[in-house]
Amino acid sequence: MAPFFLVGGFLPLSAAALELNPTQTEINAFLKADTNKDRVLTPQEFRTFIQAMASSGSKTAKKIRFLRAYGYAFSIADTNRDGVATPHEMRAADNSHGVGSK
Repeated sequence: MAPFFLVGGFLPLSAAALELNPTQTEINAFLKADTNKDRVLTPQEFRTFIQAMASSGSKTAKKIRFLRAYGYAFSIADTNRDGVATPHEMRAADNSHGVGSK
C-alpha cells in the first residue's frame, strides 16, 4: 500500500485509490463518514459523507441534502448493489453525472 499524505498524518491507500485524485475535502468527509474504517461507506455512512460535503460547499451534495435524496444517491453510487459504496464507485458516479472530481 502506498502512503497518501494527509494533514496530521498518513492514510494508506492503494495505488488505484490514488488515481481517483480526491480533494482534501473529499478525503476529510470520507474519513469522517467511514466510522468503522473499512474504506467503504454504508448507506448511513454515505449520508454522513454527503452532509459533510454539503457543509463544505459541494453543490451536488447540497442538492442531495435539500431533496433528502440520500437513498437515491446511494443507489447510484452502489453500482454493484453490494450495500456499500467504494471510493471507486463514488468517483464513477460523479463522473457519469458530470460532477467531476473537484
